[in-house]
Amino acid sequence: MAADCSECGRSSEVEVTLSRWRGNEAIDPHFGLPLRLVEKTAAGVLWAYNEAHLQALHDYAAAPLRERAGVTHGSMFSRLPQWMKLARNRVLLQRAVERLQRRLLQG
Repeated sequence: MAADCSECGRSSEVEVTLSRWRGNEAIDPHFGLPLRLVEKTAAGVLWAYNEAHLQALHDYAAAPLRERAGVTHGSMFSRLPQWMKLARNRVLLQRAVERLQRRLLQG
């Protein structure tokens, strides 16, 4: 692919590849851009893509019983960081999600 420098006008051939980001950072896996909905907690970093993702995390944290029956290893909840799955962090997770929900509403 050809790319033109906006400063000098020189054109160069550059290789462009697509790869999915699989790290633990709050970065969009497709575009490599930082996510907007990020909240640091004492146990770890919480991030979400959108309002629906936040609501799913809130519902997970608020659930009185987390059953594994029928849950595949490909589900979002099976891939959550360990700190989010611990019962002792439920309130911490709920409060972090609620802070992000308020931030989302404020625009």
